[in-house]
Amino acid sequence: MAEIQQSLSTDARTASTRLVLVGEFVKEFKKLSLIAAPMVGIFLFDYLLQVVSTMMVGHLGQLQLASVAIATSVTNVVGFSFLSGLAGGLETLCGQAFGAQQYQRLGIHTNSAIISLIAICPIILFKLKLGILGAAAAFSLSTWLNVVLVSPYVMYSSSCKDTRAKLSKEAFLAIKQFFAFGLPSALMLCLRWWSMEMLILSSGFLPNPRLETSGLSICLAITTLHFIIPYGIGAAASTRVSNELGAGNPEAARRAAWSAVFVATLEAVIASTILFCCRFIVGYAYSNDKQVVDFIAAMTPLICLSIILDTLHAVFQGVSRGCGWQHIGACINFVAFYLVGLPVGGVLGFVVHLRGKGLWTGIVVGSAVQSTMLCLITCFTNWNKQVNQLSVYIYMFSNIDPTLILRIALSPIIDLLSLSLSTLLVGN
Repeated sequence: MAEIQQSLSTDARTASTRLVLVGEFVKEFKKLSLIAAPMVGIFLFDYLLQVVSTMMVGHLGQLQLASVAIATSVTNVVGFSFLSGLAGGLETLCGQAFGAQQYQRLGIHTNSAIISLIAICPIILFKLKLGILGAAAAFSLSTWLNVVLVSPYVMYSSSCKDTRAKLSKEAFLAIKQFFAFGLPSALMLCLRWWSMEMLILSSGFLPNPRLETSGLSICLAITTLHFIIPYGIGAAASTRVSNELGAGNPEAARRAAWSAVFVATLEAVIASTILFCCRFIVGYAYSNDKQVVDFIAAMTPLICLSIILDTLHAVFQGVSRGCGWQHIGACINFVAFYLVGLPVGGVLGFVVHLRGKGLWTGIVVGSAVQSTMLCLITCFTNWNKQVNQLSVYIYMFSNIDPTLILRIALSPIIDLLSLSLSTLLVGN
């Protein structure tokens, strides 16, 4: 009888624990949704300007579509990817400052980023001597219209009163810390972005370059259009993780990271399934050319796989930015795409003669390596240790040593290697 009662008591506790976990997941899902939904909307409307232009030009012919694809690639490479990535350093600094309720620090870091990015735009325009192309890149990067519309809200809204900081000496002193996170963040984004642009440019050397370049540019447009959703979820994960780390809540940070991964993966599976079912008609949205439409239909299985892998990497990189692991992300992206992905794509595309499908397969392989490595690092992260270490960033913002940042940022990889080595020693 006592054993039966003990068993029932254990079952009741287990059921209660499961209900608590489900409740915490639902609560975290709501928080993520409130942040991710507007972020997805912002990224979507911004990117649709480029997508609609590509669609309209695509109906003029293969040559016009291929030309616009290459021009867009060049514009992205010379500046947009770098400045977008550089601004990603704010996700660590501002998120953790907000979580620690140091609201003025958030304003100081924002001012530092504005000063830095404004200074870099003229360099792109004049020092690199890019002429009209540089002016177009600098203009599109700055998106001044958006700035004009958002600035009054930030300056006068009551919701921003606690984080609104005047331009001061502290903002200039914090530039060093901004670049300590911003540069590896830019490198992390650029390495991935440039690999995709190199794929488009390389397709121009394939037989029938008009078809290959225009077809791959459409594939890239499709995956990038979907990428907005996981990127928004990743931005929400970055915010939630950095907030909880700054507030000293390691378990909440861990829960936020894996909740984002679960939600994004579910969405990616649904989206890729729908795309696969529509593979024979989706090409007509970009071109009336039957060759191009058939090319997209043949590439759809690879596109669907790319969507799932890109979703994982977007969320894991969001977690990386929230934790301040931009250095790790940059190293992983270099290995995944430049030591694995691009060489594999080059061999399959030009040596094995799989052409565009071979080039894209290389990127898929690189994405698989990248997502696997980021997943392993996240799995073996000691979140309590992250809280203790990342608190240094909040208090040592003016005279911080970049080598200290590197040592702390690399700690998850060190922990993973130590665990692996210990496992091997025990096994032997």
